[in-house]
Amino acid sequence: MGRRLPGPDLGLLAPRLRALEADWRGVRLDSDPLLFPHRYEREADREVVAFLAASLAFGRVASILASLERLLDPLGLQPAETLAKETERPRVSDGFVHRWVDAGSLRPFLRAVGATLATEGSLAALFASGDDGGPDFVRALDCFFSVLRERAGASRDSSPRGLRFLLPSPGDGSACKRAHLFLRWVVRADGHDLGLWRGGAFRPSRLLLPMDTHVHRISRYLGLTARPAADLRAAREATAWLARVDPEDPVRFDWALSRLGILAECVRDPARSRCGDCAVRPVCRAASKDGRPPVPSRATGASSR
Repeated sequence: MGRRLPGPDLGLLAPRLRALEADWRGVRLDSDPLLFPHRYEREADREVVAFLAASLAFGRVASILASLERLLDPLGLQPAETLAKETERPRVSDGFVHRWVDAGSLRPFLRAVGATLATEGSLAALFASGDDGGPDFVRALDCFFSVLRERAGASRDSSPRGLRFLLPSPGDGSACKRAHLFLRWVVRADGHDLGLWRGGAFRPSRLLLPMDTHVHRISRYLGLTARPAADLRAAREATAWLARVDPEDPVRFDWALSRLGILAECVRDPARSRCGDCAVRPVCRAASKDGRPPVPSRATGASSR
């Protein structure tokens, strides 16, 4: 086994994360599917559009945005009302395809969402009914998606791949980045996040870092996780370190960290040609000469290599 590197020096990392956050605060909404719920005024529409947008948030950004345009256009100006009323055959173009999600997978998914809106009144109500108040939202997500699978008529064995992908099982050990991304959008109320789910157990302190390949790679660079895979354990490990920086809102740094990957500001490059003046460069293992974390100087507290 290889030598396990120590975790980050929080005294060095925390101010660098805050600087990175300041660099990206409130900018480049055009680079994210979160753009779509911001188009709507009613909270019911923002909630359902956020869920649909997060559900298709995989692949190239341009493809995601184009697919969401095709998905949302038939649902009209009030998509929540449209889905709640048209549960039998939701409006989906027969030619809809987003990677491996096609119209045949999307229709039962939308039918389940519409049935939830018609029955519980909101996605938040269904989610809260299965929330045991644990340290994070994983068990609540499991219950939430279990009901949606039932309403969609989905099964592990016979359902198409696209439908199974849209209705994951967050407790099975995978990162389920899209599910946790949706929760970040609706639970947090800072920056571009929507803050739709308020009160009770809907606390930002329970959120997990949405862990995709970009955020996982950058988390490893910063020493937030040593996990080789972008899985649930990696998300919990990285979030635990971030919680030591901000216990009440550890996922506040996700917007900035994810921009580095989405906008190719941080890439795999041995020459480190894109590092430039990146705010976290002083604490980034990929930007150091030996790939090790910076070591604080005993005399000054400054980092040295």
